[in-house]
Amino acid sequence: MKSFIESLYYGEISPCSMPVPNTKQYIDAQEELNKYETEFLTKYPDCKELLEQYADAIHITAACEGLQDFERGFRLGAAFMLDIFKD
Repeated sequence: MKSFIESLYYGEISPCSMPVPNTKQYIDAQEELNKYETEFLTKYPDCKELLEQYADAIHITAACEGLQDFERGFRLGAAFMLDIFKD
């Protein structure tokens, strides 16, 4: 059995490519977003490119937030481990 570090090194663990949440709340929110996008494009079809640019900016900020959350969580976990092995 490979160690966690070996699995990470060989690319078998990739936190940024893990699947999206499969909760009812997430699925409902995605459906609501799709409904609003469809409604918006029905009313303003000439704004499709602008809406796509807006969505791209939202995805970039979400990715930055995800990275920051991951870093914080990793540091918190490492701090716990250091504290456990202190004595």
